[in-house]
Amino acid sequence: MGRWAEDTAAACRALAPSVALPTADALDAIAARATATPAVVVTGPVSSGKSTLVNALVGRRVAPTGAGECTRLTARYTRGPVDRLDVVLTDGTRRPLPLVDGGRVPASVGDRLGVAPTDVDHLLVTLTSDALDGLTVVDTPGAGSARRPAATVDGPADAEAALVVLPSSARPDEVDRLAGAARRGPPGVVAVLGRADTVGSAADADVVAATLSRRLGPRLGPVTPVVGLLAETATTGALRTPDLQALAALASADRETLATALADPELFLQTALPVDVPARARLLELLDRRGITLAVTLLRERPGAGVGDVCAALLAASGLDEVVARLRAEVRARADLLAAVAAERRVEALAPAELAALRADRPAGRAVPFSGRDAELRADLVEDLRARPFHLDLDLAGATARHRSGALDLPADLGEELELLADPGAALPARLGLGEGELAGHAARRAAAWRGYAAWGTPPARADVAEAVHRGWARIWGELTR
Repeated sequence: MGRWAEDTAAACRALAPSVALPTADALDAIAARATATPAVVVTGPVSSGKSTLVNALVGRRVAPTGAGECTRLTARYTRGPVDRLDVVLTDGTRRPLPLVDGGRVPASVGDRLGVAPTDVDHLLVTLTSDALDGLTVVDTPGAGSARRPAATVDGPADAEAALVVLPSSARPDEVDRLAGAARRGPPGVVAVLGRADTVGSAADADVVAATLSRRLGPRLGPVTPVVGLLAETATTGALRTPDLQALAALASADRETLATALADPELFLQTALPVDVPARARLLELLDRRGITLAVTLLRERPGAGVGDVCAALLAASGLDEVVARLRAEVRARADLLAAVAAERRVEALAPAELAALRADRPAGRAVPFSGRDAELRADLVEDLRARPFHLDLDLAGATARHRSGALDLPADLGEELELLADPGAALPARLGLGEGELAGHAARRAAAWRGYAAWGTPPARADVAEAVHRGWARIWGELTR
């Protein structure tokens, strides 16, 4: 972790000796968490394709899917030296349990351990996968599940980042329940349209995702369509040589007959085709009809294509590459800032709501009781954390996400300037065509222009963005002229 997470941890540890023991323990835990591996929580409704997408992200077919007991439990996937499953009970004890079926989490753990499902708090899955290097993935029970998310692991509003898997019918109130997004805002939230193949063609999925982006953009930013099943099959090595041979046989079948059969899964299994029914059922499980069609089309064009070629085509069609790119740019690249903000939220949760009344009602000069002093010290820490300058970077990132989603309409030139200023890796003088020493003057002029734009009767949403960009240019000017 970077400067701001370390700064947050140091501030929490510095306060710990001055407060009551329970609060001190909580501050120490917050400090440890601020510098630990950041977590991205994957959340979405039941049957939205969450666990399939988790498998694609970690590169293993390990997360249970369907309606079993374990799909109603929170599971943490983290990098480790060996593949291992530990069942963490509500009393904090851990029970090891073997992975099954070549590395999957079993559908049920209660029977295997002799405990009731309600005694299980969460699952801790350690994997040797490189995809988990520097990031913990938390798979939560689907919204609407009878089982609540575990209290002792990251909930949607507590993790550093969230991957929100949306149905095509998602509403703003559902989004707020899924990711706590109204509290966090777009920075640290990557939203996807799950099971995008169920809404029609790839073009149809793009339209649905764009509609969700415009409607939910203030909370989530852009929405990316993804077909989790294709991504899972492409990244986990599930497609084997016998599957390729079955696809090749289908590619040689009568095109009209195959096209008719692929109109419906049952019809695909019942139609007379040169592949036995068990092999076809496996292809449906791995690829569904869209993936089968894509693979067959590829093999007709390139009869010598191998498993790797088919998987590359599946991956390209799945949308996973864009999701991973967004996680890299919007979560990993901002891990330090997101960890610091998440720690702030945890410190805020320690401060009692009645603090304002305590301050207002206390007579001047009267000694503060220890409990009140404790509360004031915690609140002072919150205020100090909130005042740190990196919050401007998050404001710019949130404005950029809303602009990219279509929820924030800006003139083209101003939108480009916002994107430029929000890019942490931007070499501003070169990208602006400025010579040595010209950036300070340009920053001063642009700060004044954006401040004027914020004050010229601009609608509130745009005015807030203009104010943030003004502060961004003013900060650059200050750094260059101090």
